[in-house]
Amino acid sequence: MKLTIFSLVFAITLSTAQTSNSSFIAIDIVEGLTNNTDTIPDYSIKSKQFKISGTIYLEDGATPAKNHVLTINQADEDGNFVVEKINGQKKVKHSATVKTNADGKYTFYTFVPGGDRLYNQLQEIHIKVQVPDGTEYALPTLFFDEDPMLSKRCRKKMAKRGETDRILKLQKVDNKLVAKRDMIISGSLKRIN
Repeated sequence: MKLTIFSLVFAITLSTAQTSNSSFIAIDIVEGLTNNTDTIPDYSIKSKQFKISGTIYLEDGATPAKNHVLTINQADEDGNFVVEKINGQKKVKHSATVKTNADGKYTFYTFVPGGDRLYNQLQEIHIKVQVPDGTEYALPTLFFDEDPMLSKRCRKKMAKRGETDRILKLQKVDNKLVAKRDMIISGSLKRIN
C-alpha cells in the first residue's frame, strides 16, 4: 500500500503522470518549535542532496508570514513512503518541520525523492503550513525539473494553469545543489484540519 502525507489528495492528472490517490497521514507539530531550518532524516547518506529555501508571504504577496509552521514530507529514493512508529504514533520518516522567522524565511536540507515508476508517480515533495491560529493548509506539491516522468505534456498543462513555479530547478552553488521557492498563503488553499 502506498502511503502519503496529508489529509487530501493532490489530484493532478497530467498525461500518464499523476500523484498518488492514497490517504494521507497527518503529522503533529511539535510545540515550542522555533527554528527556521531543518534537515530530513538520512540526508547525510543520500546521493542527491539539496537545500530548498525561500520566503513565505501572506495573501498580499508582500508581507512576510512570520511564525508559520511548514512541514515537508516525501518518499525515499525508491519512491516509497517509509512510516515509523514513534511514541505510539505513526510518522512519515522523511519529513521535516520549521517555523518561519520574522522575515518569513525557511530552509530545508533534503534529497530528491524517488518516484514510483510502477504507478507513474512523479518525484514530489508534499508541503503543509500551519498558520499561527493553528489552522493547517495544504500547499501545492513540488515537482522536479529533471524528473523523467514530468513529460512535455505535463509541463504544458502546468503552464496553462500557471503552475510552473511548482517545478524545482536545482542549481549548483558552491558545489551544492540548491532550489529557491517562495510561497504565498492565499485564501484558495485547501484547509486540512
